[in-house]
Amino acid sequence: MKNNFHVGIYARLSRDDNNGNLESMSIANQRQILSDYVTEKGWILVDEYVDDGYSGTNFDRPDFKRMIRDIEIGKIDCVITKDLSRLGRNYSMTGYYTDEYFPEQNCRYIAINDGVDTMGANNDFAAFHNVINEYYPRDISKKVRQVKRTNAEKGLFMGSRAPYGYKKSPEDKHKLIIDEDAAPIVQRIFKEFVNGKNGRMIAETLNYEGILCPRAYYYQRVERENPRKDEVMSWNSSTILQIIQRQVYIGRLIQGQRQVVSFKSKKRRLTNPDEWIIVENTHEPLISLDVWEAAQEIRKGRYYPRTKRDDHELSIFVGLVKCPDCGATMPASLRGRPQKLTYRCGTYTNHGKSACSSHNIREEILEEIVLKDIRRYARLANQDKELMIKSISKMLAKDSESEGSRMLDELKRAEAKIEEINFAVKNLYKEKISGKMPETFFYNLLHDYEAELKQHEEIAEKLRERINKQQVEESEIARWTDKISECLELKSIDRFLARELIDSIYVSAYYKVNGETMQDVTINYKFVGNLDGLEIEPLTAAM
Repeated sequence: MKNNFHVGIYARLSRDDNNGNLESMSIANQRQILSDYVTEKGWILVDEYVDDGYSGTNFDRPDFKRMIRDIEIGKIDCVITKDLSRLGRNYSMTGYYTDEYFPEQNCRYIAINDGVDTMGANNDFAAFHNVINEYYPRDISKKVRQVKRTNAEKGLFMGSRAPYGYKKSPEDKHKLIIDEDAAPIVQRIFKEFVNGKNGRMIAETLNYEGILCPRAYYYQRVERENPRKDEVMSWNSSTILQIIQRQVYIGRLIQGQRQVVSFKSKKRRLTNPDEWIIVENTHEPLISLDVWEAAQEIRKGRYYPRTKRDDHELSIFVGLVKCPDCGATMPASLRGRPQKLTYRCGTYTNHGKSACSSHNIREEILEEIVLKDIRRYARLANQDKELMIKSISKMLAKDSESEGSRMLDELKRAEAKIEEINFAVKNLYKEKISGKMPETFFYNLLHDYEAELKQHEEIAEKLRERINKQQVEESEIARWTDKISECLELKSIDRFLARELIDSIYVSAYYKVNGETMQDVTINYKFVGNLDGLEIEPLTAAM
Protein backbone atom coordinates (compact mmCIF):
# COMPACT_ATOMS: atom_id res chain seq x y z
CA MET A 1 0.00 0.00 0.00
CA LYS A 2 1.21 3.47 -0.85
CA ASN A 3 2.43 5.23 2.29
CA ASN A 4 3.14 8.76 1.06
CA PHE A 5 0.42 11.02 -0.29
CA HIS A 6 0.06 14.49 -1.74
CA VAL A 7 -2.86 15.72 0.29
CA GLY A 8 -5.57 18.31 -0.20
CA ILE A 9 -7.55 19.09 2.95
CA TYR A 10 -11.14 20.22 2.44
CA ALA A 11 -13.19 22.30 4.91
CA ARG A 12 -16.75 23.55 4.54
CA LEU A 13 -19.23 25.46 6.69
CA SER A 14 -22.71 26.83 5.99
CA ARG A 15 -25.58 28.35 7.95
CA ASP A 16 -27.24 24.90 7.87
CA ASP A 17 -24.43 23.65 10.12
CA ASN A 18 -25.14 26.12 12.92
CA ASN A 19 -26.63 23.60 15.30
CA GLY A 20 -25.47 25.20 18.53
CA ASN A 21 -21.91 23.84 18.23
CA LEU A 22 -20.56 26.38 15.77
CA GLU A 23 -17.10 26.66 17.36
CA SER A 24 -16.32 22.98 16.89
CA MET A 25 -17.55 23.19 13.29
CA SER A 26 -15.59 26.34 12.42
CA ILE A 27 -13.25 26.49 9.45
CA ALA A 28 -10.31 27.18 11.79
CA ASN A 29 -11.13 24.12 13.87
CA GLN A 30 -11.44 21.89 10.79
CA ARG A 31 -8.17 23.22 9.35
CA GLN A 32 -6.31 22.50 12.60
CA ILE A 33 -7.61 18.94 12.89
CA LEU A 34 -6.86 18.14 9.26
CA SER A 35 -3.36 19.63 9.16
CA ASP A 36 -2.43 17.87 12.44
CA TYR A 37 -3.63 14.58 10.92
CA VAL A 38 -1.48 15.05 7.79
CA THR A 39 1.58 15.96 9.89
CA GLU A 40 1.05 12.91 12.12
CA LYS A 41 0.95 10.65 9.07
CA GLY A 42 4.04 12.25 7.58
CA TRP A 43 2.28 13.05 4.31
CA ILE A 44 2.74 16.12 2.11
CA LEU A 45 0.12 18.89 2.52
CA VAL A 46 -0.18 20.35 -0.99
CA ASP A 47 -3.18 22.68 -0.68
CA GLU A 48 -6.15 23.72 1.39
CA TYR A 49 -9.68 24.00 -0.08
CA VAL A 50 -12.25 26.00 1.85
CA ASP A 51 -15.90 26.70 1.03
CA ASP A 52 -17.18 28.97 3.77
CA GLY A 53 -20.90 29.75 3.55
CA TYR A 54 -21.82 27.01 1.04
CA SER A 55 -24.49 24.37 1.57
CA GLY A 56 -23.55 20.71 1.51
CA THR A 57 -26.73 19.75 -0.33
CA ASN A 58 -25.17 20.52 -3.71
CA PHE A 59 -21.63 20.45 -5.09
CA ASP A 60 -21.67 23.77 -6.92
CA ARG A 61 -18.93 25.19 -4.67
CA PRO A 62 -15.89 27.09 -5.99
CA ASP A 63 -13.13 25.45 -3.94
CA PHE A 64 -14.67 21.98 -4.26
CA LYS A 65 -14.53 22.42 -8.05
CA ARG A 66 -10.92 23.61 -7.79
CA MET A 67 -10.08 20.54 -5.74
CA ILE A 68 -11.64 18.26 -8.37
CA ARG A 69 -9.55 19.93 -11.10
CA ASP A 70 -6.38 19.41 -9.03
CA ILE A 71 -7.24 15.72 -8.59
CA GLU A 72 -7.70 15.30 -12.34
CA ILE A 73 -4.37 16.96 -13.22
CA GLY A 74 -2.58 14.84 -10.61
CA LYS A 75 -1.70 17.64 -8.20
CA ILE A 76 -3.20 15.76 -5.24
CA ASP A 77 -3.94 12.09 -4.71
CA CYS A 78 -5.59 12.20 -1.29
CA VAL A 79 -8.50 14.23 0.07
CA ILE A 80 -9.18 14.51 3.79
CA THR A 81 -12.20 16.03 5.56
CA LYS A 82 -13.15 16.21 9.22
CA ASP A 83 -16.24 14.07 8.56
CA LEU A 84 -18.42 12.96 5.65
CA SER A 85 -20.87 15.84 6.11
CA ARG A 86 -18.07 18.30 5.22
CA LEU A 87 -17.75 16.62 1.84
CA GLY A 88 -21.50 16.85 1.30
CA ARG A 89 -24.99 16.31 2.67
CA ASN A 90 -26.49 14.95 -0.52
CA TYR A 91 -26.74 11.18 -0.04
CA SER A 92 -26.59 10.16 -3.70
CA MET A 93 -23.86 12.61 -4.80
CA THR A 94 -21.66 12.05 -1.73
CA GLY A 95 -21.98 8.30 -2.32
CA TYR A 96 -20.95 8.81 -5.96
CA TYR A 97 -17.72 10.57 -4.94
CA THR A 98 -16.78 8.09 -2.20
CA ASP A 99 -17.81 4.91 -4.06
CA GLU A 100 -17.00 5.79 -7.67
CA TYR A 101 -15.18 9.05 -8.37
CA PHE A 102 -12.30 8.89 -5.87
CA PRO A 103 -11.49 5.20 -6.61
CA GLU A 104 -11.62 5.83 -10.38
CA GLN A 105 -9.19 8.75 -10.00
CA ASN A 106 -6.87 6.67 -7.77
CA CYS A 107 -7.44 9.32 -5.11
CA ARG A 108 -7.69 8.26 -1.49
CA TYR A 109 -10.48 9.84 0.58
CA ILE A 110 -10.53 9.96 4.37
CA ALA A 111 -13.24 11.29 6.71
CA ILE A 112 -11.44 11.31 10.07
CA ASN A 113 -14.27 11.39 12.61
CA ASP A 114 -16.47 8.90 10.71
CA GLY A 115 -13.67 6.37 10.20
CA VAL A 116 -14.16 6.38 6.42
CA ASP A 117 -11.14 5.54 4.27
CA THR A 118 -11.55 4.48 0.63
CA MET A 119 -8.35 2.45 0.90
CA GLY A 120 -9.56 0.70 4.03
CA ALA A 121 -10.87 -2.85 4.16
CA ASN A 122 -14.38 -1.98 5.33
CA ASN A 123 -16.36 1.16 4.49
CA ASP A 124 -19.84 -0.28 4.93
CA PHE A 125 -20.80 2.46 7.38
CA ALA A 126 -20.04 5.24 4.87
CA ALA A 127 -23.44 4.84 3.19
CA PHE A 128 -25.12 4.96 6.60
CA HIS A 129 -23.28 8.18 7.46
CA ASN A 130 -24.31 9.69 4.13
CA VAL A 131 -27.97 8.99 4.84
CA ILE A 132 -27.70 10.56 8.31
CA ASN A 133 -25.85 13.60 6.93
CA GLU A 134 -28.53 14.14 4.30
CA TYR A 135 -31.29 13.82 6.88
CA TYR A 136 -30.06 16.92 8.74
CA PRO A 137 -30.49 19.49 5.89
CA ARG A 138 -33.66 17.69 4.81
CA ASP A 139 -35.07 18.15 8.31
CA ILE A 140 -33.90 21.79 8.49
CA SER A 141 -35.41 22.51 5.07
CA LYS A 142 -38.70 20.93 6.10
CA LYS A 143 -38.83 23.00 9.29
CA VAL A 144 -37.99 26.23 7.45
CA ARG A 145 -40.70 25.54 4.84
CA GLN A 146 -43.21 24.81 7.60
CA VAL A 147 -42.36 28.04 9.43
CA LYS A 148 -42.69 30.02 6.20
CA ARG A 149 -46.00 28.35 5.38
CA THR A 150 -47.36 28.98 8.88
CA ASN A 151 -46.39 32.64 8.67
CA ALA A 152 -47.91 32.92 5.19
CA GLU A 153 -51.15 31.40 6.49
CA LYS A 154 -51.17 34.13 9.14
CA GLY A 155 -51.11 36.71 6.37
CA LEU A 156 -47.47 37.68 6.80
CA PHE A 157 -45.68 38.73 3.62
CA MET A 158 -42.82 36.27 3.06
CA GLY A 159 -41.41 37.61 -0.21
CA SER A 160 -37.95 39.10 -0.56
CA ARG A 161 -39.20 42.13 -2.52
CA ALA A 162 -42.45 44.06 -2.01
CA PRO A 163 -44.79 44.26 -5.03
CA TYR A 164 -44.68 47.48 -7.06
CA GLY A 165 -46.91 50.02 -5.33
CA TYR A 166 -46.05 48.73 -1.86
CA LYS A 167 -43.04 48.63 0.42
CA LYS A 168 -42.15 46.65 3.52
CA SER A 169 -43.02 48.33 6.79
CA PRO A 170 -39.92 49.59 8.66
CA GLU A 171 -41.42 48.18 11.87
CA ASP A 172 -42.28 44.75 10.42
CA LYS A 173 -40.73 43.42 7.23
CA HIS A 174 -43.62 40.95 6.89
CA LYS A 175 -46.18 43.78 6.62
CA LEU A 176 -46.89 45.63 3.36
CA ILE A 177 -47.61 49.35 3.43
CA ILE A 178 -48.47 51.67 0.55
CA ASP A 179 -45.59 53.25 -1.36
CA GLU A 180 -46.89 56.77 -1.89
CA ASP A 181 -44.67 57.29 -4.94
CA ALA A 182 -45.59 54.15 -6.89
CA ALA A 183 -49.19 53.53 -5.73
CA PRO A 184 -50.72 56.29 -7.94
CA ILE A 185 -49.12 54.66 -10.99
CA VAL A 186 -50.79 51.33 -10.18
CA GLN A 187 -54.15 53.06 -9.71
CA ARG A 188 -53.68 54.95 -12.95
CA ILE A 189 -52.88 51.73 -14.84
CA PHE A 190 -56.10 50.08 -13.64
CA LYS A 191 -58.22 53.13 -14.40
CA GLU A 192 -56.86 53.53 -17.93
CA PHE A 193 -57.17 49.79 -18.59
CA VAL A 194 -60.80 49.67 -17.45
CA ASN A 195 -61.55 52.79 -19.46
CA GLY A 196 -60.42 51.15 -22.67
CA LYS A 197 -56.66 51.46 -23.11
CA ASN A 198 -54.70 48.26 -23.73
CA GLY A 199 -51.38 47.31 -22.17
CA ARG A 200 -49.27 48.58 -25.07
CA MET A 201 -50.97 52.00 -25.05
CA ILE A 202 -50.51 52.41 -21.29
CA ALA A 203 -46.86 51.31 -21.47
CA GLU A 204 -46.09 53.75 -24.30
CA THR A 205 -47.57 56.65 -22.32
CA LEU A 206 -45.63 55.78 -19.15
CA ASN A 207 -42.38 55.46 -21.08
CA TYR A 208 -43.05 58.78 -22.87
CA GLU A 209 -43.58 60.49 -19.51
CA GLY A 210 -40.31 59.05 -18.17
CA ILE A 211 -41.93 57.01 -15.38
CA LEU A 212 -39.63 54.22 -14.20
CA CYS A 213 -40.82 50.65 -14.73
CA PRO A 214 -41.07 48.46 -11.57
CA ARG A 215 -37.62 46.90 -11.95
CA ALA A 216 -35.88 50.21 -12.64
CA TYR A 217 -37.79 51.83 -9.78
CA TYR A 218 -36.69 49.07 -7.39
CA TYR A 219 -32.99 49.41 -8.22
CA GLN A 220 -33.22 53.19 -7.95
CA ARG A 221 -34.71 52.87 -4.45
CA VAL A 222 -32.07 50.43 -3.21
CA GLU A 223 -29.34 52.47 -4.97
CA ARG A 224 -27.96 49.53 -6.90
CA GLU A 225 -27.43 48.66 -10.53
CA ASN A 226 -29.41 45.87 -12.14
CA PRO A 227 -26.99 42.90 -12.30
CA ARG A 228 -28.64 41.80 -15.56
CA LYS A 229 -27.12 44.34 -17.90
CA ASP A 230 -29.00 43.00 -20.94
CA GLU A 231 -32.44 43.47 -19.37
CA VAL A 232 -34.68 46.12 -20.92
CA MET A 233 -35.62 48.64 -18.23
CA SER A 234 -38.84 50.08 -19.64
CA TRP A 235 -42.58 49.53 -19.50
CA ASN A 236 -44.15 47.01 -21.88
CA SER A 237 -47.56 45.42 -22.30
CA SER A 238 -46.44 42.30 -20.43
CA THR A 239 -45.53 44.35 -17.34
CA ILE A 240 -48.88 46.15 -17.46
CA LEU A 241 -50.84 42.89 -17.69
CA GLN A 242 -48.84 41.36 -14.84
CA ILE A 243 -49.87 44.28 -12.64
CA ILE A 244 -53.50 44.00 -13.78
CA GLN A 245 -53.62 40.32 -12.74
CA ARG A 246 -52.09 40.69 -9.28
CA GLN A 247 -54.53 40.25 -6.41
CA VAL A 248 -52.17 41.94 -3.99
CA TYR A 249 -53.70 45.24 -5.14
CA ILE A 250 -57.08 44.31 -3.62
CA GLY A 251 -55.52 43.55 -0.23
CA ARG A 252 -55.21 39.82 -0.88
CA LEU A 253 -51.94 37.92 -0.42
CA ILE A 254 -51.36 34.83 -2.55
CA GLN A 255 -48.17 33.01 -1.58
CA GLY A 256 -46.69 29.58 -2.19
CA GLN A 257 -47.15 29.79 -5.97
CA ARG A 258 -43.58 28.61 -6.47
CA GLN A 259 -41.64 26.02 -4.52
CA VAL A 260 -38.10 24.66 -4.68
CA VAL A 261 -37.99 21.27 -6.37
CA SER A 262 -35.92 19.80 -3.55
CA PHE A 263 -33.79 20.96 -0.64
CA LYS A 264 -30.87 19.80 -2.82
CA SER A 265 -31.77 22.13 -5.68
CA LYS A 266 -32.35 25.86 -6.18
CA LYS A 267 -34.73 25.26 -9.08
CA ARG A 268 -38.34 26.26 -8.45
CA ARG A 269 -41.56 24.83 -9.80
CA LEU A 270 -45.01 26.29 -10.18
CA THR A 271 -47.41 24.81 -7.64
CA ASN A 272 -51.00 23.81 -8.23
CA PRO A 273 -53.62 26.45 -7.29
CA ASP A 274 -54.94 24.21 -4.50
CA GLU A 275 -51.50 24.50 -2.86
CA TRP A 276 -51.53 28.31 -2.82
CA ILE A 277 -51.88 30.17 0.47
CA ILE A 278 -54.53 32.85 0.05
CA VAL A 279 -55.27 35.32 2.85
CA GLU A 280 -57.73 38.19 2.57
CA ASN A 281 -57.38 41.73 3.96
CA THR A 282 -53.69 41.48 4.86
CA HIS A 283 -52.92 45.07 3.89
CA GLU A 284 -54.54 48.22 2.54
CA PRO A 285 -55.80 47.72 -1.05
CA LEU A 286 -54.87 50.09 -3.87
CA ILE A 287 -57.77 49.02 -6.10
CA SER A 288 -61.41 48.32 -5.28
CA LEU A 289 -62.58 44.75 -5.83
CA ASP A 290 -65.12 45.71 -8.48
CA VAL A 291 -62.55 47.60 -10.55
CA TRP A 292 -60.12 44.70 -10.27
CA GLU A 293 -62.80 42.23 -11.40
CA ALA A 294 -63.74 44.51 -14.29
CA ALA A 295 -60.10 44.57 -15.35
CA GLN A 296 -59.99 40.75 -15.29
CA GLU A 297 -63.08 40.52 -17.50
CA ILE A 298 -61.49 42.87 -20.00
CA ARG A 299 -58.14 41.08 -19.82
CA LYS A 300 -59.77 37.76 -20.61
CA GLY A 301 -61.34 39.31 -23.68
CA ARG A 302 -64.93 38.79 -22.61
CA TYR A 303 -66.14 42.32 -22.92
CA TYR A 304 -64.09 44.08 -25.54
CA PRO A 305 -66.75 46.07 -27.44
CA ARG A 306 -66.75 45.77 -31.19
CA THR A 307 -67.88 49.35 -31.76
CA LYS A 308 -66.53 52.70 -30.64
CA ARG A 309 -68.21 56.03 -30.44
CA ASP A 310 -67.31 58.90 -32.71
CA ASP A 311 -65.16 60.39 -29.94
CA HIS A 312 -63.31 57.04 -29.69
CA GLU A 313 -64.47 56.35 -26.13
CA LEU A 314 -65.64 52.84 -25.34
CA SER A 315 -69.27 52.25 -24.36
CA ILE A 316 -69.90 53.17 -20.74
CA PHE A 317 -71.81 50.09 -19.58
CA VAL A 318 -70.06 47.45 -21.68
CA GLY A 319 -70.41 44.04 -20.02
CA LEU A 320 -72.85 45.35 -17.38
CA VAL A 321 -76.09 45.37 -19.38
CA LYS A 322 -77.93 42.02 -19.27
CA CYS A 323 -81.07 40.52 -20.71
CA PRO A 324 -83.50 39.46 -17.93
CA ASP A 325 -85.10 36.81 -20.19
CA CYS A 326 -82.06 34.80 -21.30
CA GLY A 327 -79.35 36.24 -19.03
CA ALA A 328 -77.04 37.08 -21.94
CA THR A 329 -74.94 40.23 -22.09
CA MET A 330 -76.34 43.03 -24.24
CA PRO A 331 -73.40 44.35 -26.30
CA ALA A 332 -73.36 47.87 -27.71
CA SER A 333 -73.32 48.75 -31.39
CA LEU A 334 -74.19 51.73 -33.60
CA ARG A 335 -77.76 51.55 -34.88
CA GLY A 336 -80.41 53.74 -36.52
CA ARG A 337 -80.26 56.99 -38.44
CA PRO A 338 -78.54 58.99 -37.17
CA GLN A 339 -76.49 56.21 -35.63
CA LYS A 340 -76.70 55.92 -31.86
CA LEU A 341 -74.83 53.56 -29.55
CA THR A 342 -77.44 50.94 -28.61
CA TYR A 343 -77.39 47.92 -26.30
CA ARG A 344 -79.17 44.88 -27.74
CA CYS A 345 -79.71 41.31 -26.51
CA GLY A 346 -76.75 39.20 -27.69
CA THR A 347 -78.80 36.00 -27.87
CA TYR A 348 -81.31 37.60 -30.23
CA THR A 349 -78.52 39.11 -32.35
CA ASN A 350 -76.81 35.72 -32.75
CA HIS A 351 -79.80 33.33 -32.88
CA GLY A 352 -82.92 35.36 -33.80
CA LYS A 353 -86.51 35.37 -32.52
CA SER A 354 -86.55 31.68 -31.65
CA ALA A 355 -83.97 32.31 -28.91
CA CYS A 356 -85.01 35.69 -27.43
CA SER A 357 -86.70 39.01 -28.21
CA SER A 358 -85.12 42.00 -29.92
CA HIS A 359 -85.30 44.44 -27.02
CA ASN A 360 -82.71 47.19 -26.83
CA ILE A 361 -81.94 50.55 -25.25
CA ARG A 362 -79.90 53.54 -26.42
CA GLU A 363 -76.91 54.36 -24.24
CA GLU A 364 -77.87 58.02 -23.81
CA ILE A 365 -81.25 56.98 -22.36
CA LEU A 366 -79.68 54.34 -20.12
CA GLU A 367 -77.09 56.84 -18.89
CA GLU A 368 -79.83 59.29 -17.95
CA ILE A 369 -81.69 56.58 -15.99
CA VAL A 370 -78.55 55.46 -14.19
CA LEU A 371 -77.47 59.01 -13.35
CA LYS A 372 -80.88 59.78 -11.88
CA ASP A 373 -80.74 56.63 -9.74
CA ILE A 374 -77.19 57.30 -8.54
CA ARG A 375 -78.00 60.90 -7.61
CA ARG A 376 -81.05 59.66 -5.71
CA TYR A 377 -78.97 57.42 -3.44
CA ALA A 378 -76.19 60.03 -3.24
CA ARG A 379 -78.76 62.43 -1.80
CA LEU A 380 -79.85 59.85 0.79
CA ALA A 381 -76.24 59.09 1.72
CA ASN A 382 -75.42 62.77 2.21
CA GLN A 383 -78.41 63.32 4.48
CA ASP A 384 -77.58 60.48 6.88
CA LYS A 385 -74.87 58.07 5.83
CA GLU A 386 -74.96 55.90 8.97
CA LEU A 387 -78.71 55.43 8.73
CA MET A 388 -78.42 54.47 5.09
CA ILE A 389 -75.73 51.88 5.84
CA LYS A 390 -77.86 50.46 8.64
CA SER A 391 -80.96 50.33 6.41
CA ILE A 392 -79.08 48.55 3.60
CA SER A 393 -77.60 46.03 6.03
CA LYS A 394 -81.03 45.37 7.49
CA MET A 395 -82.53 44.92 4.02
CA LEU A 396 -79.81 42.47 2.92
CA ALA A 397 -79.85 40.27 5.99
CA LYS A 398 -82.44 40.77 8.70
CA ASP A 399 -81.12 37.86 10.68
CA SER A 400 -77.39 38.44 10.04
CA GLU A 401 -76.63 39.01 13.75
CA SER A 402 -78.15 35.70 14.84
CA GLU A 403 -76.43 33.91 11.96
CA GLY A 404 -73.08 35.47 12.90
CA SER A 405 -73.57 34.52 16.54
CA ARG A 406 -74.39 30.94 15.56
CA MET A 407 -71.24 30.68 13.41
CA LEU A 408 -69.06 32.08 16.21
CA ASP A 409 -70.43 29.46 18.62
CA GLU A 410 -69.70 26.71 16.10
CA LEU A 411 -66.17 28.05 15.59
CA LYS A 412 -65.50 28.06 19.34
CA ARG A 413 -66.64 24.42 19.58
CA ALA A 414 -64.44 23.40 16.65
CA GLU A 415 -61.38 25.21 18.09
CA ALA A 416 -61.97 23.63 21.51
CA LYS A 417 -62.08 20.19 19.87
CA ILE A 418 -58.84 20.91 17.97
CA GLU A 419 -57.13 21.89 21.22
CA GLU A 420 -58.46 18.74 22.89
CA ILE A 421 -57.13 16.50 20.10
CA ASN A 422 -53.70 18.18 20.13
CA PHE A 423 -53.47 17.63 23.89
CA ALA A 424 -54.42 13.97 23.42
CA VAL A 425 -51.75 13.52 20.73
CA LYS A 426 -49.08 14.99 23.03
CA ASN A 427 -50.04 12.50 25.74
CA LEU A 428 -50.01 9.74 23.15
CA TYR A 429 -46.38 10.51 22.26
CA LYS A 430 -45.44 10.57 25.93
CA GLU A 431 -46.96 7.10 26.38
CA LYS A 432 -45.04 5.79 23.37
CA ILE A 433 -41.71 7.30 24.48
CA SER A 434 -42.12 5.90 27.99
CA GLY A 435 -42.61 2.45 26.49
CA LYS A 436 -46.04 2.01 28.01
CA MET A 437 -47.80 1.79 24.66
CA PRO A 438 -47.17 -0.78 21.88
CA GLU A 439 -46.04 0.83 18.63
CA THR A 440 -48.85 -0.67 16.52
CA PHE A 441 -51.46 0.60 18.96
CA PHE A 442 -49.77 4.02 18.97
CA TYR A 443 -49.91 4.40 15.19
CA ASN A 444 -53.53 3.24 14.98
CA LEU A 445 -54.57 5.83 17.56
CA LEU A 446 -52.44 8.51 15.93
CA HIS A 447 -54.07 7.85 12.57
CA ASP A 448 -57.54 8.23 14.09
CA TYR A 449 -56.56 11.45 15.85
CA GLU A 450 -55.06 12.92 12.69
CA ALA A 451 -58.22 12.16 10.70
CA GLU A 452 -60.41 13.74 13.38
CA LEU A 453 -58.09 16.75 13.67
CA LYS A 454 -58.18 17.35 9.93
CA GLN A 455 -61.99 17.20 9.93
CA HIS A 456 -62.33 19.80 12.70
CA GLU A 457 -59.63 22.05 11.21
CA GLU A 458 -61.53 22.09 7.90
CA ILE A 459 -64.76 22.96 9.71
CA ALA A 460 -63.04 25.78 11.60
CA GLU A 461 -61.45 27.16 8.43
CA LYS A 462 -64.78 27.25 6.58
CA LEU A 463 -66.45 29.00 9.51
CA ARG A 464 -63.66 31.60 9.65
CA GLU A 465 -64.07 32.23 5.94
CA ARG A 466 -67.84 32.70 6.30
CA ILE A 467 -67.42 35.02 9.31
CA ASN A 468 -64.75 37.06 7.51
CA LYS A 469 -66.92 37.26 4.42
CA GLN A 470 -69.83 38.57 6.46
CA GLN A 471 -67.58 41.21 8.02
CA VAL A 472 -66.15 42.16 4.63
CA GLU A 473 -69.64 42.54 3.18
CA GLU A 474 -70.58 45.00 5.94
CA SER A 475 -67.45 47.06 5.34
CA GLU A 476 -68.11 47.00 1.59
CA ILE A 477 -71.59 48.47 2.17
CA ALA A 478 -69.95 51.37 4.01
CA ARG A 479 -67.37 51.79 1.27
CA TRP A 480 -70.05 51.76 -1.45
CA THR A 481 -72.07 54.34 0.50
CA ASP A 482 -68.99 56.55 0.84
CA LYS A 483 -68.39 56.30 -2.89
CA ILE A 484 -71.95 57.07 -3.95
CA SER A 485 -72.15 60.00 -1.55
CA GLU A 486 -69.54 61.72 -3.74
CA CYS A 487 -71.90 61.59 -6.74
CA LEU A 488 -74.46 64.15 -5.61
CA GLU A 489 -73.54 66.63 -8.37
CA LEU A 490 -72.65 64.00 -10.95
CA LYS A 491 -73.29 65.25 -14.50
CA SER A 492 -72.01 62.28 -16.48
CA ILE A 493 -70.69 58.79 -15.83
CA ASP A 494 -67.64 57.08 -17.29
CA ARG A 495 -66.83 53.42 -17.62
CA PHE A 496 -64.53 53.40 -14.57
CA LEU A 497 -67.14 54.84 -12.20
CA ALA A 498 -69.86 52.60 -13.64
CA ARG A 499 -67.84 49.52 -12.72
CA GLU A 500 -67.00 50.88 -9.28
CA LEU A 501 -70.67 51.30 -8.41
CA ILE A 502 -72.66 48.88 -10.54
CA ASP A 503 -72.71 45.09 -10.71
CA SER A 504 -75.29 44.64 -13.48
CA ILE A 505 -78.16 46.38 -15.27
CA TYR A 506 -81.11 44.31 -16.54
CA VAL A 507 -83.08 45.84 -19.42
CA SER A 508 -86.42 44.21 -20.23
CA ALA A 509 -88.25 43.91 -23.53
CA TYR A 510 -90.83 46.58 -24.36
CA TYR A 511 -94.40 46.03 -23.17
CA LYS A 512 -97.60 48.07 -23.16
CA VAL A 513 -99.65 49.36 -20.25
CA ASN A 514 -102.88 51.16 -21.17
CA GLY A 515 -101.54 51.66 -24.67
CA GLU A 516 -98.25 53.18 -23.46
CA THR A 517 -94.94 51.47 -24.31
CA MET A 518 -92.92 50.64 -21.20
CA GLN A 519 -89.52 49.13 -20.41
CA ASP A 520 -88.06 48.04 -17.05
CA VAL A 521 -84.50 48.90 -16.11
CA THR A 522 -83.21 47.18 -12.95
CA ILE A 523 -79.91 48.41 -11.53
CA ASN A 524 -77.97 46.06 -9.23
CA TYR A 525 -75.24 47.90 -7.36
CA LYS A 526 -71.97 46.41 -6.15
CA PHE A 527 -72.24 44.68 -2.75
CA VAL A 528 -75.75 46.01 -2.05
CA GLY A 529 -77.76 44.74 -5.03
CA ASN A 530 -81.01 46.35 -6.12
CA LEU A 531 -82.12 49.11 -3.73
CA ASP A 532 -85.65 49.65 -5.00
CA GLY A 533 -87.01 48.06 -1.83
CA LEU A 534 -84.83 50.14 0.49
CA GLU A 535 -86.81 51.63 3.37
CA ILE A 536 -85.42 54.73 5.07
CA GLU A 537 -88.46 56.28 6.66
CA PRO A 538 -86.92 59.43 8.20
CA LEU A 539 -85.07 60.29 5.00
CA THR A 540 -88.02 59.62 2.72
CA ALA A 541 -90.19 61.85 4.89
CA ALA A 542 -87.57 64.60 4.86
CA MET A 543 -87.46 64.58 1.09
